[in-house]
Amino acid sequence: MSRRIREVLEANTIDDWGVADNAGFPLSPPLPTAISLVKRLRPESLTGLKEAPTESYFGEFLRLNWLLDQAGQELANLLVSEGHQVQFIPPIITDPDAVEDWGAAGVFPHKTAATQAGLGWIGKTALFVHRQFGPRVRLATLFTTVSLPQGTPVTKGECGTCVACVRACPVNAGRDVTWEAGTPRSELFDEKACEHYTDGFWPVYGGVCGVCVAACPVGARTGPEERPR
Repeated sequence: MSRRIREVLEANTIDDWGVADNAGFPLSPPLPTAISLVKRLRPESLTGLKEAPTESYFGEFLRLNWLLDQAGQELANLLVSEGHQVQFIPPIITDPDAVEDWGAAGVFPHKTAATQAGLGWIGKTALFVHRQFGPRVRLATLFTTVSLPQGTPVTKGECGTCVACVRACPVNAGRDVTWEAGTPRSELFDEKACEHYTDGFWPVYGGVCGVCVAACPVGARTGPEERPR
């Protein structure tokens, strides 16, 4: 089954994926296996992203959401055809305009599956940091009943003394705190300050900023065709 899953995801240009045991993840469906899907941002979409959001980054954000949706649906169709139960969690809430408080949106956080699958850790502005691509990624998660080899969970941040994302944030939302599994997001990141800035000053970009994503040195020099798999 792993081979067929890999073929579907590679055909859909997914850059990396991993498997985690759903041991009662908060807000997760009651299915035992989580498949984390990773799509990398094109490096050129980050050009000029130093002090404020850009049209290029927002467009790339939307493009990757669409690609992850397509890959997730195709993978779901494969697994259902093999008799498995499936629930795909898309990269972003289907109706974001209905969300009044992103800090309490009540949806499964993709970063949980990604870290538990061993794909990376959480950084100092609460970004998921992929081991190879850094935070320059978008994520989606598919839950299923299929049994697959699982990754080794990452339970502690690997940012060390780096505070590039903290210093880059235009509203000082990040904190110099090393993440450990179970750390409340509020200890890492002032979500309300970020939300007020992006929604209040840059509504044209749908609450998407990305300045801290561009600032992170992890994965900054990864070539456009380099993939972990």
